[in-house]
Amino acid sequence: MGNFRDMKLSVTNSGPWQHTLEIEVPAEEVESRLERAARSLRPRVQLPGFRKGKVPLEMVRQNFPDLVEREFLEPFLNETTADAMREAELEPAVPALVRDLRFVPGQPLSFKAVVEVTPKVEAKDHRGIPLVRRVRGIEDAAVERQIQELREQSAVFTDVSRPAGRGDIVLADSVRLDANGRRLPTTRGRGLRLELGHPEMLRDLEEGLMGAEAGQTRTVTVQYPAEHPSAELAGKSVRYEVRVRKIQEKKLREADDNFARDLFGLESLAVLKERVRANLERDEQLRVRRELESAVTDELVRRHSFELPGRLVHHHLERYIHEAAGGREIPEELHRELENRYRPAVERALKRDVLLEAVARQEGLAVTDEEIAAELDRMARADPRQAARIRSRYQSEERRRALGQTVLEGKAMDWLIEHANVREETLRDEPLVVPAIR
Repeated sequence: MGNFRDMKLSVTNSGPWQHTLEIEVPAEEVESRLERAARSLRPRVQLPGFRKGKVPLEMVRQNFPDLVEREFLEPFLNETTADAMREAELEPAVPALVRDLRFVPGQPLSFKAVVEVTPKVEAKDHRGIPLVRRVRGIEDAAVERQIQELREQSAVFTDVSRPAGRGDIVLADSVRLDANGRRLPTTRGRGLRLELGHPEMLRDLEEGLMGAEAGQTRTVTVQYPAEHPSAELAGKSVRYEVRVRKIQEKKLREADDNFARDLFGLESLAVLKERVRANLERDEQLRVRRELESAVTDELVRRHSFELPGRLVHHHLERYIHEAAGGREIPEELHRELENRYRPAVERALKRDVLLEAVARQEGLAVTDEEIAAELDRMARADPRQAARIRSRYQSEERRRALGQTVLEGKAMDWLIEHANVREETLRDEPLVVPAIR
């Protein structure tokens, strides 16, 4: 073995894509590392009659055995396991799991390391996958809708002293009333911006505020639809007391050359429309690409049946749940719910990566250092403020290797789409329907 002389190692297959390493380290090596741990701990411990850092090594070991073992054991197990995996030529997909540790000072140390590796499968029937490329031409109407959206985003709001009408903004505070007309303090809403005539505005609320004036208080009854996303409100009739703070009129800028110059620094409205069209075409290309990649993934996974290592799935599930919870502790019941929710997507993504690696291997695809550097440049250009941080992050060989694997998977996906049986389908230019938020 590389770091530990006379180490005994045996390797057995213990499950799908799982190996169990049985490791034994001679007592002499263990004793040497315990001595090193005591020496490392010595400057930090103190005993009566000795100055800090001057306690003899044998007394450090006698008086602080738990600290010495803690200083020794974790790094020792990590190094030994890593050395054993290198000897066995195993590359773990997740950190190895240590089991059956037997450690008595003066005797050989032994343990088992359970190692899951990334599955290596043979891709089959991966040429000529049937795909439908659903394309949508960018028509003038789509450009005009985007120009209108830009006008909405740049709208100017001015206070008015007249009653509220369609298109006006009502700034208000609200509170829900109970059956007896009493205010429910926990339901207060402050600084609400309600646009009369907006397609997402509840009709009862809009009608109840039409003609309202600043300083006025109105009682409005709102009948919520049965499909309302809030279970507490869905299908119910609720009364609100609404105090109007002010009425604002929304003024849109004219879509002309001044609009293009003042807001976007472009010489004319025609140039702005060209820029909008180019952006829409780029977004459409990305949508088509994502749709094709999703279809390829679905078909690859359908055509290949193999089992994933349990701990690999669990490792990625825990990462997803941690991100979903924002790093906070969550109740056990919610944890199980999130596991069930994310498991299909996690397993699909893991199988996708395994199958793309298989395609790349079988088709002789590879990634050069220049391609990795080019991808780093692309990432830095996409987020200039984080460019230095991105480049620093990928200095290590391990991270650059992981980035190279991502680039290789992209190449494999390119190959699959290029060699697929693709049928074109043209979609009508229709605006996206955004669900109302009420």
